[in-house]
Amino acid sequence: MRNSPTPTEGLDRPPDTAERPVGDDGDNDAVDLDQNTTVDLGRIAWLGTVLVCLVVVLILVLQGYYGYAAVTFAVALAAGINLL
Repeated sequence: MRNSPTPTEGLDRPPDTAERPVGDDGDNDAVDLDQNTTVDLGRIAWLGTVLVCLVVVLILVLQGYYGYAAVTFAVALAAGINLL
């Protein structure tokens, strides 16, 4: 049997002319790591708590229950602290 080269062995790859910005640390600067971060489940839960409280505050104010609305708003603020 004759040992012939595979079809891809004879092809030369063209040089990559596009320069890729690489920082001093070796990381690719074109990728912003802070852009697509994951959101943990606890943060989503606190955000949901704040949103629900604010909707309840709106409903309570429209119904005239200002004291309950103020307490619920305080709860929303307390839950919002956990988002910082």
